[in-house]
Amino acid sequence: MATAFGISPRMRLDILVNDFTYRAYTDRYMVLFEAHFKRNFVHVRDIARTFIYAINQQKRMRGKPFNVGLSNANLSKLELCEKIKQFIPDFYVTQSEINQDPDKRNYIVSNSKLETLDQKDPWRAVHTLEGGIKELIKAYSIISNNNKAFTNL
Repeated sequence: MATAFGISPRMRLDILVNDFTYRAYTDRYMVLFEAHFKRNFVHVRDIARTFIYAINQQKRMRGKPFNVGLSNANLSKLELCEKIKQFIPDFYVTQSEINQDPDKRNYIVSNSKLETLDQKDPWRAVHTLEGGIKELIKAYSIISNNNKAFTNL
């Protein structure tokens, strides 16, 4: 699975899209270390859909590895911030060369093996990164305005 994002009953702020969107929404700024490091992303609902797809395709998929992610979302941390900035225009991002990110993951993946597994029933992610960012912003506004007693955000 690619790096997940999206709202859930118990929000995870330790995953990149959720974390960066939360920082943009609450702090309006971010200092990036190793901003060129890339990741692939996938919405949590597309992950759930993939498990159902794998059950239906189990004969073809059994014993084989598949990447699951958004094919158009192999983005650097800086590119992710630029996407978020489309929805939070006063989000200020700067880069620092002084420190390092303790999470050294930096990769680009292809999801084509899964996407071309079955021509009659192709798997495709249906939730976009942009849609997920908008969803997160809406969720953070609800949580911060109404339900702080019931969240760890």
